[in-house]
Amino acid sequence: MSIRQESIISAVDRANDILNFNNHNTIIQCESEIFDDLIDTTEKALTLLKEQKSAGNIKWCKSAMKSFNGIIKLAKEVEQYQRKRTMPLTWKDHTNSTRYLH
Repeated sequence: MSIRQESIISAVDRANDILNFNNHNTIIQCESEIFDDLIDTTEKALTLLKEQKSAGNIKWCKSAMKSFNGIIKLAKEVEQYQRKRTMPLTWKDHTNSTRYLH
């Protein structure tokens, strides 16, 4: 193998290392952004709920309950999963809310 070929292979290896490092950082950044977006949205919804409660807007609350059913279900499933003290669950016993929960 000539010196030129070795230098080309070395350059390609360095470029791959840089791309892998950038991809890893991008994945971590995306994961962080997902959490930040969920937290931000939840805080906005909580602020809106508090404003409507202080305004006494029960009609809005009843109407908005439909939108919160998924969140309520998620919270109940996670709470129930965390209280469980029986045998470990198999994959089929988990829900989407508890499958990857630590």
